[in-house]
Amino acid sequence: MPGINLSIDGNTIATVCTDSYDVLSVRVSGTRIDEELADLDVSGGNYPEGREPTHLTWISSLPLHSGQVVTVSFLPTASSSHEGKTIEELFPDEAATTVGDFKPRADLIKEISEKPKLRGKFSFRLQSSFGTVFVGETRPNEHGFGFTVLWNSFHPERARVSLHSYTLENLETGSAMNYHVEEQMQYGNSVCFELVD
Repeated sequence: MPGINLSIDGNTIATVCTDSYDVLSVRVSGTRIDEELADLDVSGGNYPEGREPTHLTWISSLPLHSGQVVTVSFLPTASSSHEGKTIEELFPDEAATTVGDFKPRADLIKEISEKPKLRGKFSFRLQSSFGTVFVGETRPNEHGFGFTVLWNSFHPERARVSLHSYTLENLETGSAMNYHVEEQMQYGNSVCFELVD
């Protein structure tokens, strides 16, 4: 069965076979207020209609540093390197959030906006085996970015590659984010992402 392989600086850290899953996602993200420059997550699961979903995580909040190259390969045949874990397995000591203990979005955005900015911008480089090359950076008013490779079982022969940045206003209003790259990768393709100084 096909699968997604993830490596950092040429060293494989996870391979996940798509067999029996509805969605798989590799995501690198960061904001100007986070202590870590960025972090990496690999997650997915099954989300059947009318039944209890199963959400699993293979890599959780792995810190990334400037100059590290993250490579995501879409393999025609793959075996999973290890099993994904549920939220309860990853964080057994954390109590479940009390229902109704959520702040309104506007209040959360206001809190975020008042936190000190630890960096002025993000600069990144993306290159794919199918010809995409992008070098750029976030705008002065943008809060964060996300690089994602997303696979779903509706189109099992491809995965979506995207790189975007966003402002706090985008988060508050749901307005369109700033997409730098939007591509589809096929079996045998790979894409490399790097945060640069």
